[in-house]
Amino acid sequence: MKMHFQNEDDFAAFREELRQRLCEHAPRAIQKKDLRPAAVMILIMNRDGEAHVLLTKRTDKVGTHKGQMALPGGGYDESDGDFLRTALRETEEEVGVRSADVDVLGRFDDFISIVGFHVLSYIGVIPHPYEYTINRDEIEDYVEVPLSMFVKREFGKVQQVEFEGQMYNVYHYYYHNFEIWGMTARILTDFAGKILTPCAGDPADLIH
Repeated sequence: MKMHFQNEDDFAAFREELRQRLCEHAPRAIQKKDLRPAAVMILIMNRDGEAHVLLTKRTDKVGTHKGQMALPGGGYDESDGDFLRTALRETEEEVGVRSADVDVLGRFDDFISIVGFHVLSYIGVIPHPYEYTINRDEIEDYVEVPLSMFVKREFGKVQQVEFEGQMYNVYHYYYHNFEIWGMTARILTDFAGKILTPCAGDPADLIH
């Protein structure tokens, strides 16, 4: 997919092609009832004529993944009613992006975190620039990262780890002073490989 844009019409065409590809994609579903459900948003924007994605850096005050880079989102609450609502609610709580400002394009795959979460992922587009309102109890910093980095797999290193008797790749990307790895890198690498530039790859890698 073309991820550099001459004008807003180019970005609108990108957005609609992405919506169509997600509509045609059968999300990988995971059935593990002992895991805690959660949901995240891959928020895409047109920054300086190129597709970027919003990532956050978690504080040391949060319960899990302290200090790590993450996609906006969090744990499911029964009052949410569905997992998309979870992703949107948590996104607003963490970075102040209002649900009404998110054009939800569709759902991507499910993932498993080694700390016990079953994570559903959704794709949305937001305006740029956006005036974020950061929850400093949960979020230390944020950054808008070019999606092309994950399409080109420009990771700095890759490690192999064992989980439940199977080996998985763990990618580490570096952008400015941020290290993006674990589940966040996994989700974005899979998204780039399956949706943005469909290809073979290693979609069995599920973990953080």
